[in-house]
Amino acid sequence: MTRKILLFILMFRFLSAEIPETLFEDGNKSMSEGNYKDAIQTYESILKLGYETGDLYYNLGNAYYRLHSIGLSAWAYYNALSMKPRDKDIIHNLQVTQARQVDRIEMPEPFILLDIYRRVKDIFTFRELIFIGSCLLLVEALLVFFIQFGLLSGSIYRHILTMMIIVTLGVHGIAIDKYFQNKRSNYGVIIANGVNTYSGPYFEENTVLFRINEGMKVEIHQTQDDWIEIILIDGKKGWIPAESIRILR
Repeated sequence: MTRKILLFILMFRFLSAEIPETLFEDGNKSMSEGNYKDAIQTYESILKLGYETGDLYYNLGNAYYRLHSIGLSAWAYYNALSMKPRDKDIIHNLQVTQARQVDRIEMPEPFILLDIYRRVKDIFTFRELIFIGSCLLLVEALLVFFIQFGLLSGSIYRHILTMMIIVTLGVHGIAIDKYFQNKRSNYGVIIANGVNTYSGPYFEENTVLFRINEGMKVEIHQTQDDWIEIILIDGKKGWIPAESIRILR
């Protein structure tokens, strides 16, 4: 009886793993045939099953872009980039999508060291940073072992060890910063045009502060019923209907 249950579980897992792959191939076929709505339906059904990959979000973004849904294509590309931060195709397509946005806030150039720090943090995922830091720690441990037992001698190895310790601390510092940023921050993308931003939730009781259009990435501050309070990168804050924004992963 136990063997039958185990066999059933294994078969279920195998079939569960096959379903998203089959659907992904179906979606790609629809894309190649120009049936973008069918492709979107298929890709979205994979997400509803709880499966997500950078390639899935990338193809979904392409399908939305072909239907001129700038907000939803930007949402998909941002998700793809969070999983594959160095993918040139994703970066390019996101830039093309951003160029078509009506609302674009130009921020002043940051201090050069801060800009470098942000770039390093953005091109690696949290797991990659932890992996790099772990590899550095392993190399440092081997260096200490060899130096301690006289297998390596000379001041140059101690200088190398010191530099590696500094780099390791920096890598782990960036990883910690990225971890807490992901924990405390929640972002979304506006998916509708002409969205009025109110001073508070509910239409009747509040005034319109400003209007935003699809494709803009915003920080989510809080939610209340069917309303979401957002913060723009220039610091503007207001409430919008929840249906006009899609949350990023």
